[in-house]
Amino acid sequence: MDKRIDPLSQPRLPSVSAATIPRVATKSGMLLGGCEDGVQVFRGVPYSEPPVGDRRFRSPIPLRWEGERDATRSGPASYQINAGNREKVMAEVHAMDPGLPGDPLWPAYAAEAYAQNNASEDCLYVDIWTPSIERPEKLPVYVYYHGGANTASSGHFRLENAANLAREENIIVVRPTYRMGALGCVHFGLVSDRFPEAINLGLQDQIAALQWVYDNIEAFGGDKDNITVGGESAGATAVSHLLTYPGTQSLIRRAIIQSFSPFHVWCTQEKEDGVAIAQIYLQILNIDDTDKLLTLDPDKFLAVHSMLQRYFPADKNCAWRPVGPVVDGNFVPQLPARFLSERTYPRRDFEVMIGFAKDEWQYFRGHSKTSQRGTEDDVIAVFAQVFGEGGATRMYRAYRELYPDHAEPGYTLGDVMSFEFFKYASLAIARNFASQGIPTHVFQFSYDLPGYGGYLRAAHTGDTAIVFRNLTEDILRMWPGYDGADRAELRRIATQFGAMYGSFIRSGNPGSAWRKFDGENGAIMWLGHTVEPKQHLLDREWDTFTRAGIEDVKVLEKRLSTNSRASLNVRNRAFATKA
Repeated sequence: MDKRIDPLSQPRLPSVSAATIPRVATKSGMLLGGCEDGVQVFRGVPYSEPPVGDRRFRSPIPLRWEGERDATRSGPASYQINAGNREKVMAEVHAMDPGLPGDPLWPAYAAEAYAQNNASEDCLYVDIWTPSIERPEKLPVYVYYHGGANTASSGHFRLENAANLAREENIIVVRPTYRMGALGCVHFGLVSDRFPEAINLGLQDQIAALQWVYDNIEAFGGDKDNITVGGESAGATAVSHLLTYPGTQSLIRRAIIQSFSPFHVWCTQEKEDGVAIAQIYLQILNIDDTDKLLTLDPDKFLAVHSMLQRYFPADKNCAWRPVGPVVDGNFVPQLPARFLSERTYPRRDFEVMIGFAKDEWQYFRGHSKTSQRGTEDDVIAVFAQVFGEGGATRMYRAYRELYPDHAEPGYTLGDVMSFEFFKYASLAIARNFASQGIPTHVFQFSYDLPGYGGYLRAAHTGDTAIVFRNLTEDILRMWPGYDGADRAELRRIATQFGAMYGSFIRSGNPGSAWRKFDGENGAIMWLGHTVEPKQHLLDREWDTFTRAGIEDVKVLEKRLSTNSRASLNVRNRAFATKA
């Protein structure tokens, strides 16, 4: 069932005269674009047949059209909760939820900030920003995959509008939209022969989008041999897969991986876990004939996903990944965090940038009871689930020594969990690439956001407005953490850091001020109230985890996934009893 909001609700680009309308002949057909903020923009460009009707749970396939196609409106976002269906989805949740213990996954403002009110199953489109299709030289290309936990956002999310980035850095930016939630990230093909293609559909979309860009970007003035892929959060997970999938490695010249986590709700799972998630959906939906999935109201999928985000208490320290890709031996040969931190990368002409936020965890659990008011014992109990009772106490004390000014126990919780869930794997990947002689640059977003009570600090997603140079008041109002931030200072650091970011996209070299990372110097660019390199910034945290027995990503993965599977067995029994 396709639930599409009228595309006329999408704003058009400013009108231009017929003589200035940018026209591009792609291999799929002719496009008529528009102009916006000093760049040419092509919106709503399809890279696949719509996955609707009988094509729900099918792999993407190329689309071609006759005549000229209007490319002045973005296509719909992937089907998700928004103003049009929220009340109905919440009613479905209320009807099915037996009383799940978890907290909301993110701060209260996020739902409104990410709202995509034009959403549909018909969502396989890209938006393209280019300084000009008539430049004599081929331009570097940046394909940026959006975040949103495989639950929200789109390739035209306002916070990530790419006009400023494309214009100021003289690059082409492409932003794909792809299937999320149960329609793209629950793998019913693992439990039913009825939908054999329904394994990693969202990832298949991401691959198809990149292939379309490679095949067509020269028509927009781009250099197909100079493509950088990038993404933040769930977008970073997308990038990790594109780097591990043999079919796309040759298309990618360099990569930017921001706020990558192997262990959160949108992250990659082993096959046994993917099977378990698909079976939970069928159980909650009371479906014994999988044919019914083809016509099921998509709001019911959203309701189940909303429940699964709260399947465990906020203090459960485990790798619960109900809406992530799955190791299938095809599109996903291995968990990407392990692949990228252990294996030799097949391309030698490659560069990578890796970034994370100082206080990643605050975005997800900074509002929890333990983060806000927890005691030392409460926090140690969270750590004990991974490090054991004695190890948990040692971890707590070690971090208090590292950061003595972090007075409250909840602050230490955020410090450790930010490293455990985000920074550890990112640094392991950086160490592996650097050890192979691959130029590797690392940054930490360290700008403590003053708004929203200040508890977010330098939180997950906080660097997005800076990277995309979108610092107007209407944009920053979407992100209340920025309330009270010095606007002139934000513009200054966005200009300074943005020049490095853009230089990396163009050439793989962010400039001499940004020293390459290696296992010896621990060099990390500090993106805070100042932009400056710092050596050995996180070495002591890395060493603390090593002393706690975390020798590599494999060890951390085993501990967290074991916790998840044990907890899932308990939770499923409780759910079955109450349902």
